[in-house]
Amino acid sequence: MERMANVIGHEIRNPLAVIGNSAYFVKTKLGDGVEAKVAKHLAMIESEVQRANDLIGQLLSYARPVELSAQPVRAREIVDVALAAAPAPAKVKVSVDAGKDLKVKADREIAAAALKRLLENAFDALGEGGGKVSVAIAAASGGVDITVRDSGPGLSVEAKARLFQPFSSTKPKGLGLGLATARKFAEKHGGACELVEGGAGAAFRLRLPAA
Repeated sequence: MERMANVIGHEIRNPLAVIGNSAYFVKTKLGDGVEAKVAKHLAMIESEVQRANDLIGQLLSYARPVELSAQPVRAREIVDVALAAAPAPAKVKVSVDAGKDLKVKADREIAAAALKRLLENAFDALGEGGGKVSVAIAAASGGVDITVRDSGPGLSVEAKARLFQPFSSTKPKGLGLGLATARKFAEKHGGACELVEGGAGAAFRLRLPAA
């Protein structure tokens, strides 16, 4: 699968780059006097090129081997990096309960990438109406838990049965690799990524080894 993902990434990203550069060239040539309808379609091209690149990135993140450089790092720092990479939508309020100043043994960037996927999953669950997302850091048996909970409608029985399965998603767009990739990154650390049963909305826990 890694080889297939690399080939797809290379063979599709090259023409996407040409499309994106061509759209930019046309936009700059037309300048400020561009017709509104033309400007709208150029913006659509740029947006869809970016979305396609993001999808390729998700595929490569899941398919490629993970190389860790684990060292002691504050759990709160991982949360901050993840929130910077996945800023909350306008109608979503995010709260962080850092608790004690706990440290984990992790690769900061890869652990934050796992948490970023849990945050994005929570934001998607809230939809356009928005809501609340809480992030809680707590000590656990042999590790540290970072739990992300949303105030959305929760998960159906059918959705729970397919959680963490690659290419399984209830969203109209996307590859369905977010949770699968988060679990892969967590397990590479010797940790875990799992659904937290009970409570309002839906909650997922990222467990990392304590430092």
